[in-house]
Amino acid sequence: MRKQSKNKLRQSKKKMKRQYLWALPVAALFTLSSCSNDDTVPENKGKQNVVPAGMTEFAVDDGTTRTMGVYTGSRIDFYWTRGDKLWINNTAVTPPLVQSSKDDITDKAATAKFYFAGTYNAQSYPVRYTGNGNNVGDKVTIKSEQKQETPNDGTHVGTDGDCGTATATRGADGKYHFTLSHKASYITFVPYYSYEFAEDVKVTQIKVTADKPMAGTYDFDDAGIITDNATSTSTSITLTLNGGGNNGFIIPKTASYAANAAIMVLAPGVYNNFTVEYTLYDQVTHVSGTVSKNYGKLYFYAGKNKKVEADLPVPHYSSDRYYMWDAAIGQHAWKNHESSQPILFDQVGENYPKLDSDPRWFNPVMFPTSATRSTAKCPNANEILWYTLHGDPHWDPSIWSIMKHLYAGGMWLKKLNVIAKDQNMTLQDLKAAAPGGTDYTKVYPAIPKLYEKYNINNEKIKVGKPTDTSKYILLPLFGFYYTGTTYSGSTINGYSGKGKLRVIGLRGYYWSSTPRPDMNLNGYNMYVDRSKVHAGYGDRTNAHCLWPE
Repeated sequence: MRKQSKNKLRQSKKKMKRQYLWALPVAALFTLSSCSNDDTVPENKGKQNVVPAGMTEFAVDDGTTRTMGVYTGSRIDFYWTRGDKLWINNTAVTPPLVQSSKDDITDKAATAKFYFAGTYNAQSYPVRYTGNGNNVGDKVTIKSEQKQETPNDGTHVGTDGDCGTATATRGADGKYHFTLSHKASYITFVPYYSYEFAEDVKVTQIKVTADKPMAGTYDFDDAGIITDNATSTSTSITLTLNGGGNNGFIIPKTASYAANAAIMVLAPGVYNNFTVEYTLYDQVTHVSGTVSKNYGKLYFYAGKNKKVEADLPVPHYSSDRYYMWDAAIGQHAWKNHESSQPILFDQVGENYPKLDSDPRWFNPVMFPTSATRSTAKCPNANEILWYTLHGDPHWDPSIWSIMKHLYAGGMWLKKLNVIAKDQNMTLQDLKAAAPGGTDYTKVYPAIPKLYEKYNINNEKIKVGKPTDTSKYILLPLFGFYYTGTTYSGSTINGYSGKGKLRVIGLRGYYWSSTPRPDMNLNGYNMYVDRSKVHAGYGDRTNAHCLWPE
C-alpha cells in the first residue's frame, strides 16, 4: 500500500507538470523584439494550474506558433496584459457572445489562461479578442488619437485597436486550445536624420492621412473587422510620443528600433495618397515644425506590420558658410576650429580670427575695388538693391537644421534673371546700376557719403512659398558671428562679446561683393527677417553668409 501510494503521488506530480507546460499563448499586445532572439518574458511562474470551480479554461497553443507581424530585420511579438478579455461565440445561449470571467494575467506575459463560467462541451468555439478594456464582443474601435510613452514599446496597441480571432478546440482534458490571428494592421515608424540632430531635438507626433477612413468603430465578427458601415470614422491617425508637446523620442543619425520605434494601429485596407507627417521640437531653440512624405498607394493586411524607416526630409545647411568679408576661399570663420564653433544663439567661442595674418581675415581692399575671393560671386551693391526692392519677398516659416539644431524661417527672393526679365532689362543692367540709376560700385566725389542713402527696407512681405520656387532663391535666418575686432571690444548695437553667434533664427545676414567707401571698415550687405528685407552695410570683421549658388 505504501509503495502504491508513492507511485500515485509521483504520477500526480508529472501530470501537474504537463498541465503547466501545456499552455504557452500568443498575445494581444506587442513589443518590438531585438533583431535576433525572442524577448524573454515571465511565464507566470509559480502559478497553480487549477481551474476555478464552475469554469472552463481556454488557453493558447504553444508560443512557438504565436502570430507575429511581418517586420524586416526584426518582428513584432505579441503579449497579454492586464485588462485583456476574450469572447466566445456560443450559439447555444442567448446572447451568444460570452465574455471571459477570469484570467491569470498579472503583468505583461507570454502565457495566459482565460476562464468562462459554466461547462462547455462543443468540439470548438469561435473566439474573439476585441481590445483591452472593450466591453463588447461585436465591435472594435481603432482610435484616431493614439499614444506611446516609451520607444520600442507597443503596450498601447491593445487599447488603440488591436484585435483578433481564433477557433478554440476542446482537448481530451476538457480544456480548449487556440491560436489568435490578429485582425488589425500595424505600422512601425523608425525615423532618423542622417545629418545628425542633438538629443534635444525630438519627434513628438506622427500623423498619417489617406483618402479613406483608417480609424473608427467597426463591426467585428468571427472573421475579423468589417470595414463597411463604420461609425465615428477618421481619415487620419495621430500617434503622440512621450506626451508630445515639448517632449518625444530622440532622432538618431541612423535607423534604430531601440531608440525611437513608434507603433500605430490602423484598419486593414488599400489607401491612396498615404501621407506621413512628423512633428519635431527642439528643446533648446524652442522651434517646432513638421515635415512629411507622401507614399502614394499602400496596402495594409490584417495581422501584418509595415515598417517605415524614414530619413527625415529636413533641409540641412553646413556650418562652414560664415565668412569675414571676402576672406580667402575656403577659410570660413571657424576653419580648423570647428569643434569650438558656437552653435546656439549667443554662444561665444574664442577661436575666431583676430589678426590680419590669419587666412580667415577679411580682405582689406579699398573701395571701389570689389571682392576677389570668397565673396566675389556674391551680388554687388546694386544687385542687392534690386533684390531688396523687386525681389517679391515671400516669408517661408518652414523648418531647417544647422549645427545639429532645428530652426525655422527664410525669405524667398526672385532670382536676378527673373527680375531682369520683369524689368525688361539685362543682367548686366542690374549689375551696372541700382533701381533709380545710381551705381554704388563707383566713386562720386561730389557725394562722398553716398552710402548713407543705401539703407533701404522692403516691408511688403508675402507669406508662404512662391508658387514656382524655381524662379526664387531662399535665404534662411542664419544670423551672423560678431567678432567686432575693428572696434576693440566696444559695445555694438547693445551687445558685446567677440566670437558670439548672433540672431540665428531671427535674421539672416548676407555679404555683397562691394566694399563700402570709408577706408576698409565695412562692406555692403543684406539681412532678412520675418518682417522685411534690408539693404545696408556691416563691419567686415563680422562673419556673414555667402549667397547660395
